[in-house]
This record gives sequence, structure tokens and C-alpha cells, in this order.
Amino acid sequence: MMHMARVAWNYAEDERLLHSEAGPVGRDLARKGERVAAEQRRTAPVSPDGSHGREPGYMRDHISSNLDRDSLGLYVDIGTDAKTPNGHAYPLDVELGTRPHTITSHGDYPLRNPKTGQVFGKTVEHPGADPQPFLRPSLDVLRRE
Repeated sequence: MMHMARVAWNYAEDERLLHSEAGPVGRDLARKGERVAAEQRRTAPVSPDGSHGREPGYMRDHISSNLDRDSLGLYVDIGTDAKTPNGHAYPLDVELGTRPHTITSHGDYPLRNPKTGQVFGKTVEHPGADPQPFLRPSLDVLRRE
């Protein structure tokens, strides 16, 4: 004897549970995003003198976690939007390090240290910087849950 069952799918409830920012999946994703952002804030390197004319902790203080949705569904955007005064997003330079490079003045003036008044000239050969990973390692907090 064959038994048949009729199943009625509640698409609105499916949407609420799995795809809504207020549903359990969205809340869990937001919670995990904030945990990763908190770990980034805890481990981000902070220059005691500041950097790029910014106060110490500028990059760390701009770390955030934002739950959003696109055509593929929910996602969480975690990281820092810190930029130099000329608009360069430098957190990846901190994460990955930089090679030696030339820094050139963008005007008819020399480069200088505004705190000490030291003048360097119109170009400077920067020695590069060692990597200081804090973005990728922050994901490890989710493995420890």
C-alpha cells in the first residue's frame, strides 16, 4: 500500500528564517561578523605616533562589521575603511607589508614630518614595511567557537 502526503511550503517563513537579516541565520551571521571585527580591533597594530598625520589607533578605530544583502543573499562586510589623507586605503599594506618604494611630493613643496618639522625633500626612498597580519588571522575566532 502506498501512502501519499501533501507538503505545503511556506515561502514567507523560509524567507524569514533563512534570508532575513532579522531571522536566525542573519542574526548569527551578524554576531559572527562582530566577533571577527572585535578580534581585528584587539589585534590591529597601532603606531604610538600615529600614521599619515592621523592619531594613533585611526585604522583600528575604523574597523566595523556590517550585515547586508546582495543578489546572492546575506553577507557580512568586516574590515576597516581607513585611508591616508590622499585617499589611499592602507590597511592591506599593513596586513601584507610593502616593498621598498619612492614617495614623491604631490606639490611644489618638500615632504616633511609635521610633528618634528623635519624636512626630507621632494622625494623619499621608503625602505618598505614588514607585514603585520591582523585581518586574516581574525577569522580564527570563528574556529574557536
